[in-house]
Amino acid sequence: MKSTKSEDCLIFYGLTPEIIKLRQVYGSISDFLERKQAIDPSDRFNFIIFQEGGPNYLEHFTLDSDHFLKTLKSLNNSIVRANVAGGIFIAITFIIEVYKKISEKIFRLIILVDEGTYEIPEEFLHPLEELIKTVKDMPFFIDIIRIGLENSEESKKLNKLAHLSKGEFHEIDNLRDLNSLLIKLSEKKYISEVSFIKKKIRIILKENQPFYINLADDPKKIDNVSTCSICFLEDNKGIMQCPSCEALAHEICWAQWAKTSTIGIPHVFRCHNCFNILKLDSRFVHDVQIGKIASVAESKKMKKKNIFEYLQELEIKEKPKVIHANVPMPVEIKEESKKRITQKKVTICPNCSKIILGDKRKCPTCGFKFF
Repeated sequence: MKSTKSEDCLIFYGLTPEIIKLRQVYGSISDFLERKQAIDPSDRFNFIIFQEGGPNYLEHFTLDSDHFLKTLKSLNNSIVRANVAGGIFIAITFIIEVYKKISEKIFRLIILVDEGTYEIPEEFLHPLEELIKTVKDMPFFIDIIRIGLENSEESKKLNKLAHLSKGEFHEIDNLRDLNSLLIKLSEKKYISEVSFIKKKIRIILKENQPFYINLADDPKKIDNVSTCSICFLEDNKGIMQCPSCEALAHEICWAQWAKTSTIGIPHVFRCHNCFNILKLDSRFVHDVQIGKIASVAESKKMKKKNIFEYLQELEIKEKPKVIHANVPMPVEIKEESKKRITQKKVTICPNCSKIILGDKRKCPTCGFKFF
């Protein structure tokens, strides 16, 4: 059995302006967006392009494909040669921030490159692979299209990264084949029962669980008399508040809710109101779910928002602005740094989403303590 969901698609435009102009591929990208929204109106979009100083992207995914296209087109004259390694890191960091707040999504990264795009330094392959392994079960797919002359070594690197995320790698000789290939990639991605769902319960590999536990927020305890937004009973016992949307609920009600909204770890789940990732004590959740702790209300009273309605709520009146980011991985590496980079562990801070190389116990940017 296979299933699919609404998709958030990030297009990494890495084509070299001296070789291929944006106006030459603009129509193909437009057809891709139109096709995807015809299939599912809740699919959203974003892009990454490189300008002088680093990558740029919209501050959040958008349902408005016209705004996406107009903004991308407005940046046409300032596009420079792309850093693929740095762009992938920025893309994954951004997607992690979205994943924390949005449920029921498949995340797609579609990368367009040519022979002029900066090659991925060998030293960055291992950190990239480790990063993709950590997030691929969100679920997250990378599809890569390479246009132009064959480069066997670079193609091997790109192919490996795509297949590591269960995505696809394509090589085409010229631009004429791009439109049909993007139309093909506009089709939904499917999650197989074997790789992601087992007996209708999501699972996350044990070695990746600490990352997702750190990513989750702790609900705040509330002492005042309040109404639970799940069972609708009013009292001041065991009421907690979601730090993202400020929804109030009994800790017991959330422990019950966790059973149907888990992200793949029993005590880590989505808020019933805003989909932000929350966590409770694992033993407490277990005891509630086996009936050892008496329930406040039956879980059937819990009602989840429609994902498309929620995404429309998030589409604020002001259209998303372009964000400029620093490049986390340079295209040129000093000789003495190469061995050190290759051997380092890659970590993403769950609090500020900064990428960290090395076995650090605390984020050097925000001070967040890791497991």
